[in-house]
Amino acid sequence: MENVKEKWYEVMYNTRLDKLVLRKPSLRGRLLRKIRKHRFITTVFLAFITFSVLNITMIASFMKILQNI
Repeated sequence: MENVKEKWYEVMYNTRLDKLVLRKPSLRGRLLRKIRKHRFITTVFLAFITFSVLNITMIASFMKILQNI
């Protein structure tokens, strides 16, 4: 039933074809739908990116400290 409710709002009338057609979902909409569906994988991916950036900045800071000695 939920799937039917979601599809109802994606229907539009095409005057060239003279019939109802489904809208193609935008890239942003597809991405948000995938994020909502795969929350655990998204959380793991974002944590990995965050810790990688943090690790790189800590290594750069440590190298700068070593160069000052």
